[in-house]
Amino acid sequence: MAANSNLKFSVLMPVYIKENPQYLCLALHSILVDQTVKPAELVIVEDGPLNLELDKILNEYFKQFPQIIKLLKLDKNMGMGYAMNYGLNQCSNEWIFRMDSDDIAVSVRFEKQLEIIQSNKYDVVGSATEEFNDKIGDLGQFRIMPKKHADIINFMKLRNPVNHMTVAFKRSKAIAAGGYWDKRYFEDYNLWYEMSKIGAEFYNIQEALVKARIGNNMVSRRSGYAYYKYERELMKKFLNDGFINIFEYWIISSVKFILRILPVNLLSFIYLKLLRKSG
Repeated sequence: MAANSNLKFSVLMPVYIKENPQYLCLALHSILVDQTVKPAELVIVEDGPLNLELDKILNEYFKQFPQIIKLLKLDKNMGMGYAMNYGLNQCSNEWIFRMDSDDIAVSVRFEKQLEIIQSNKYDVVGSATEEFNDKIGDLGQFRIMPKKHADIINFMKLRNPVNHMTVAFKRSKAIAAGGYWDKRYFEDYNLWYEMSKIGAEFYNIQEALVKARIGNNMVSRRSGYAYYKYERELMKKFLNDGFINIFEYWIISSVKFILRILPVNLLSFIYLKLLRKSG
């Protein structure tokens, strides 16, 4: 089934001062120029004041696409959860596609997700990613999430089951679920869980529709006790809701604690060699 280009959708992207201007330019080009089906709206949330280089790029694209780009400015950096909720409430369309400011969407990303959206009754549609450091293909590794709803829900007990930068979701369902978690980590993981509680249906396309730039600090951001505290808080919510039992809680929490206190190089090996697929 070919995607219906008449179905209007928004793309939601946060930007903050530490973004790489070149990466931002490539991300915007992949959304606004390269796609076989173009978005009706691109909502960019400036999470606090930016620098001159980033402002220049955003202004240049705004001049080219004034009918599509909506620039929202926050007075100070509030974090991903707050920025996403702010943008979520400003999007004009029911379907919202997420995009990060340093990733690259393949040219058929929106078309392929729209095909699934229009032929099924899903509320959240993600895809696999191809991860890279500096140049696409330099790692040859893919992050592929479970495909079907039941498998996604089971996987959710252990790990985030949706690649956030690839996702398309219904705005009304996300708002009904309470929006993004306004905490330092796991903003999207908590959202998928809360959406599942109100009956949202999930699906993950197995093809990599986003080239995800993982960089050198991807693993280090997931290391340390501070990260684990938020992770444990989410696990406690799972336990209190009956999503997992007490035995599962202690097993999962213990494994995650061990992972977070491992040396970064060992944690990197686990993430990049054991939790990814080569291709």
